[in-house]
Amino acid sequence: MTTRSKIVLTDEDLREIFALFSIPTDYERQQVYDEGGLHYYRREDLSSEYSLTQEKQEFAEDAWRAVTYFLHRKGFVLTKEGTEYDLAASSGCAGEAKR
Repeated sequence: MTTRSKIVLTDEDLREIFALFSIPTDYERQQVYDEGGLHYYRREDLSSEYSLTQEKQEFAEDAWRAVTYFLHRKGFVLTKEGTEYDLAASSGCAGEAKR
């Protein structure tokens, strides 16, 4: 029997997800985890407003990319009906190591 648990996100997790969501390039994604980088996630202010000017499809793709990469970095595994899905590849960042 598999244990089921709810994922509870901290403010730091939400900052990281937002930073991943709001960057479009691999170079910027690398800056999310670089303390000296312009897009370092711990500097995100969760109480500030964010204007969205994307098409719905772009929004959905960016959200999927951010969430799957976040789950990959945290070591989560996604399975369904006996198939394990590669979260790094699903995020468009194949070959990345978990941190």
